[in-house]
Amino acid sequence: MSRIIPLAAGALAAAMLLPATTQVVSAKEYLIRYSDIGANRGPRAAALNLWKKEIEEESKGKLKIKFFWGQSLMKSKATLKGVGSGLAEMGTVIAAYTPADMPVLNYGNVPFNEPDPWVGIRAMQDVRENGKFIRAEEKKNKIRMMFQNVTGPVHLLCGKEKVDTLEKLKGKKIRAIGGYIQLFKSMGAVPVKIGFGELYSALDRGTVDCTVNYTVFVKSYKHYEVAKHLMLAGMGQSIGYGGAINLKFYNDLPQNLKNILDKASDRYMDNYGKNLIEYSKSAAKEMAAGIDGKVLNFVEIPQAELDRWADYAKPIGATLLGKMKHMSEAERAEFADSFKAAVAKYRKIKAEKGYPWER
Repeated sequence: MSRIIPLAAGALAAAMLLPATTQVVSAKEYLIRYSDIGANRGPRAAALNLWKKEIEEESKGKLKIKFFWGQSLMKSKATLKGVGSGLAEMGTVIAAYTPADMPVLNYGNVPFNEPDPWVGIRAMQDVRENGKFIRAEEKKNKIRMMFQNVTGPVHLLCGKEKVDTLEKLKGKKIRAIGGYIQLFKSMGAVPVKIGFGELYSALDRGTVDCTVNYTVFVKSYKHYEVAKHLMLAGMGQSIGYGGAINLKFYNDLPQNLKNILDKASDRYMDNYGKNLIEYSKSAAKEMAAGIDGKVLNFVEIPQAELDRWADYAKPIGATLLGKMKHMSEAERAEFADSFKAAVAKYRKIKAEKGYPWER
């Protein structure tokens, strides 16, 4: 599936219609088509564009990256299969969308896990690189995750009504993914499964009352136009997703180009963590002040109330571990312990040294 292509317009257009296959030509330049879930805006897009710039410059044009934003090449739920089969060389893979195929990575979506973006990114990547379970899962799906993404703290965005207590959650239609589906169902809400790209219309039409959401994405996707309240629940964050490359394409790259891709991808994670933290603060300030007359109400939930919510999350870790049917009970415990240890490791690094960009 590795592909070396010329950059002549006709050859490029023809190659775009085919799965990735090896084509050796004089130019020996590699095109990476990247299928992304979102629009070309916000902290993740900014980090991706910098990642692209660094790779193309450092490879002196040997690696070329073409983004297909907003699911324009394939739907988000199809990205895992699409990248694995070579329909695209890379894409943003979300474990919560294909939990049966990626149950190990999906463990990163346990509610009330680590809420800090940088800690979450580095902890999961640490487990991936220093353990055996995530890489084995990726190999089975014919992909390799190049970098880790996170959503930032999971909050609750509601269209009309302020839903800030367990009692108010009862019967509410809430869009959720991953472990948050089980969480809200156990709290008496009605989980609704719809794609992130459909949220604007769902909130506008009242198809859902609320949705799990993240401060910066409320702004970048303009959800503040159709929602009035953001409950600052801080229910951990979704950690189980990132940038995946077709495994054969990656393995067939020359070692020097692999090194460039690897190093740029490692830098990407710090860049994205920094962007997400800074963009979130800026977005909150702007939406609270009002954008084009639309003011978002930020609702602080008392810790005692959040503790009630967190109690319902306690069984979910065991449930997600139970989905790893290919692993023994001892292996599941080993993996869960490694994730817990990695979170503690990066919390300690942050406490003692601060974020990398602050040093």
